[in-house]
Amino acid sequence: MKTILRIALALVILLPTGLAAGAQVPLPQEEKTIQGIPVSDYYLMPEFTDGMIFFEGQGPAQGKLNICTLDHTLRFLDRDGKELAAKDEDAIVKVRIDTVFFLRSQGYYYRLFPVNPEAGAALLKEVSIRREVKQGAYGTSSETSSVKEYDIIYADGVAYGIDRQYPYKVSETVALYKGNKVMALSKKNFRKLFPEKKAEIDAYFQAGHPLPESLEETLALLRQFEE
Repeated sequence: MKTILRIALALVILLPTGLAAGAQVPLPQEEKTIQGIPVSDYYLMPEFTDGMIFFEGQGPAQGKLNICTLDHTLRFLDRDGKELAAKDEDAIVKVRIDTVFFLRSQGYYYRLFPVNPEAGAALLKEVSIRREVKQGAYGTSSETSSVKEYDIIYADGVAYGIDRQYPYKVSETVALYKGNKVMALSKKNFRKLFPEKKAEIDAYFQAGHPLPESLEETLALLRQFEE
């Protein structure tokens, strides 16, 4: 009997502490969703954070802020922690949430990635729900009477994904900005950002280089012209 107890004790000592104590590794929690969209896609920031709103012709305002990607409205928390949408957004020029700046242009909020105090890349992220498409079994979706596969795709800054409730699309568009103006990604606008580098910019594109397709490529080219 004593021999059996000694063997059992030795086995317990050899086991990792967590297993010996009966501990289990927690499974990763499923991400919260809002209207069938993961929170990480529903907002432009991970959480509501202290920020500043800059208006045209009036003083700034402070609050706990975030931006909804579904309708591109500025959201804030009131004193009771209730989420509300900002009014008179047409008067908003720029928003700072934590240390991140967003420039409002044509009803959208572009996240700014500066390469100097005045200019840089601007990223527009949009989310839309295809409510007419119902998800079926085995990752397929049906639209009217047809059934087709609807895979998750990541390519050139554009992602397509399927939520458990609704298929939804996440799209990202890269642009340029200077001051408070957002501009399309083009050779002409690169020249506007760096008027003193027109010859260098012309030579770059005349050599056959295409326009950058991703945020990373755009920032690398902007830093090249900034040097």
